[in-house]
Amino acid sequence: MRSHATPGPFLRPVRVTITIPFNAYQSLVERSNKQGRSLSNLAAYLLESSLQMTESRESKELRH
Repeated sequence: MRSHATPGPFLRPVRVTITIPFNAYQSLVERSNKQGRSLSNLAAYLLESSLQMTESRESKELRH
């Protein structure tokens, strides 16, 4: 069995379950409805965007 850190030959989405505060849930539902996308799609997009911004900031800090 592979670990989560070592992907196989094909990268595919992975299902994850998390618990978030109710107000964050409400905000996500409202935003997903306004944008016409699923809650799952919006959450995945926001998480991925946040990780990319964090990685970008960290790499800039290492260069200075």
